[in-house]
Amino acid sequence: MSSLYRLGAITWRHNLSPHSSLRPLARLSLSLTQPRPFTPSNTSSIRTTPPSLHKSYSTTTTIPDSTPNQPQPNQQNPHHDQTQDSSQEKPPPPPPPPLPPLRPLRLLFSYLKLLALLHLIWNNLLSLAPAQGPSMLATYPIEGTWHLTSRLSRLGRHLAVGDIVTFTLPDRPSAIGVKRVIGLPGDYVLIGTPGEFWACGADPKADDALMLQVPEGHVYLVGDNLPASNDSRIFGPVPMGLIRGKVIASMEPSFTRGPFANFEWVVNPMKRAEPPTREQVLAARSSGR
Repeated sequence: MSSLYRLGAITWRHNLSPHSSLRPLARLSLSLTQPRPFTPSNTSSIRTTPPSLHKSYSTTTTIPDSTPNQPQPNQQNPHHDQTQDSSQEKPPPPPPPPLPPLRPLRLLFSYLKLLALLHLIWNNLLSLAPAQGPSMLATYPIEGTWHLTSRLSRLGRHLAVGDIVTFTLPDRPSAIGVKRVIGLPGDYVLIGTPGEFWACGADPKADDALMLQVPEGHVYLVGDNLPASNDSRIFGPVPMGLIRGKVIASMEPSFTRGPFANFEWVVNPMKRAEPPTREQVLAARSSGR
């Protein structure tokens, strides 16, 4: 009995010795029970799940929404106006920088340029002035009429018989008159009706009125209201150097009707008479005229 016990003890010791065949099994059991740390070197030993299993387990059923047309909170509406969002997101443009203050000399120079421009327009293009007096009745009233004058016709340029002009009175250089052109240089003008003292010269009882030929560089001016007009019948033909311009428009400004009340362009009602032709002269002779 004792010999059997001794044999069993030797056998147990032999089995537990380092050289025993059970030592690898003990190591294998310890490696299975203890977790192995993850290192990059052992990534090849990790088994991955096949894609077929992922598909089988990842399939889910979606529940339809009660309002399918309503976009989700995190989903952008495809019909939303992108330009409106971009315009709202852009900051407003910065205000323009303030203008530098004008210096006194620069401001004075600007006023001088404006005055020079107005002076050129007033003396060479257009001028506006009131007129009064009964000499142009019934074409214009006694007062309240303003004439727009073209300065391009000053000094007698581009004038025709029948035009209304403004001029400096020869007998009163400080006054300005408004009269109608009756004769141009070289024209013969009947001074007046026979029996009038300015038409008959020294003999008021003469039958024929005096004829006058307008000299070169002069015009013959007469008012429309002959009995109340101081014109070339009194002081003779007017030099073209005294012509200030031709009246192209008239108006009657007032506070109630505005500055351009009764505005009208001036139209020349007269036409220059043409000499008769040879046929007209022969026809007049044959008829005994």
